[in-house]
Amino acid sequence: MELIILQEARKELLLRACSGRPAQGYLLGRQTGPGLFVEKVIYLSWPELLKAETFFRVEQNRGLDILGVFSLDSSPVTMKRVLRPLLAGKVFLSLAVGARGEIKPRARMIEFDRKFCFRPLRRIILEMEGPDD
Repeated sequence: MELIILQEARKELLLRACSGRPAQGYLLGRQTGPGLFVEKVIYLSWPELLKAETFFRVEQNRGLDILGVFSLDSSPVTMKRVLRPLLAGKVFLSLAVGARGEIKPRARMIEFDRKFCFRPLRRIILEMEGPDD
């Protein structure tokens, strides 16, 4: 499985990551074969993000699938928050900002096999250029 973060979503994540403030939310997009294409992100507080009602309302109103969640904080406490039935089979993307201002992503699949766990994704692709660049 590959996670492909398209230009609009990448720019939004970079902007928020460079602000230095914690943020989290949903990754919205489509799955095509072995690729998960992140088209948009939506920011939410942890209590809202983890509610089933919010999850289904966002998918219905945005017309895109929720591929997973992201966080600018990859602490053990944050990682434990996403290990729940609502997010099983989804991606958890943690982001850090490098010394030169580049995004350093780390993605894992949230899985359940008698207990919740993470499985690393094979590859993360960040779309760097588009037709308007």
